[in-house]
Amino acid sequence: MPLKIKELHPIFGAEVTGVDLASEMDGSVFSEIRDAFETHSVLVFRDQEVTDDQQIAFSERFGPLERMLMGSQGAGTPIAYLTNVDRETGELIEPDDKRMIRNACNMLWHSDSSFKRVPALGSILSGREVPDDGGETEYASMRAAYDTLSEAMKRKIDGLVAEHSFDYSRSLVDPTLLDDAQRGEVPPVPQRLVVQNPMNGRKALYVGSHASHIVGMPVDEGRALIRELLDHATQDKFVYRHRWRQNGIVMWDNRAVVHRGRPWDFRAGRRVMHRTTLAGALPTVEQPVEAYQSA
Repeated sequence: MPLKIKELHPIFGAEVTGVDLASEMDGSVFSEIRDAFETHSVLVFRDQEVTDDQQIAFSERFGPLERMLMGSQGAGTPIAYLTNVDRETGELIEPDDKRMIRNACNMLWHSDSSFKRVPALGSILSGREVPDDGGETEYASMRAAYDTLSEAMKRKIDGLVAEHSFDYSRSLVDPTLLDDAQRGEVPPVPQRLVVQNPMNGRKALYVGSHASHIVGMPVDEGRALIRELLDHATQDKFVYRHRWRQNGIVMWDNRAVVHRGRPWDFRAGRRVMHRTTLAGALPTVEQPVEAYQSA
């Protein structure tokens, strides 16, 4: 079948058919997929039964991959295991297990790895086992959100920098979730409130649960502005809700969307998702966070 790209939502997202991600891909086909990624921000591939090695091979066509953080399932490898199933015993993980608390953190709106100095380019998530009901993933277009801001708000946030912190976002769910070593692995970093796609010039808001506060503003005032922008961006009209099917794959542009997982009955149904994360190339700002704190 020839490659086909069908829009899923009026403002972003597309379904891609006519390609097998488990097989070697012609360069021209990959170029079409890469162009669609830049244009549509979220790409859906149905019926893609892949191994971890095949998922990694496809992901590496886009560039280097991130390694998972200590404490995560898959730490030190290119694969994040987002699951309620113990990988050694095959049994369901207890609700009070820290692995499940980490899963709950993914239900906050966020952009993957915005807490890193060089944030992630994109993510590729493979649904190996999915529940019959619930467990959807929602995506919100930060480009459409930016485009519909008032001109006064655009002027207000132009050039502003937020501090993003993994410890801050985890503390919103459980202040004891990270130990000192895990906090030290990813210290707070500065990120612009507005980022621009280098391929097509489109601007997007860059806020989510990792954004702690705005540098140079009183903390409460900065957090109120972040909440206002995120509430604007996650209105229903800007959101695509993806209902997972077995062996579905979704990839998304972390520069252009935020996402969150939705609840499911994790005591009754298995959910096994494997994610690779495409490493970014450049920081959004040149100076370290200390330079902004002392400015």
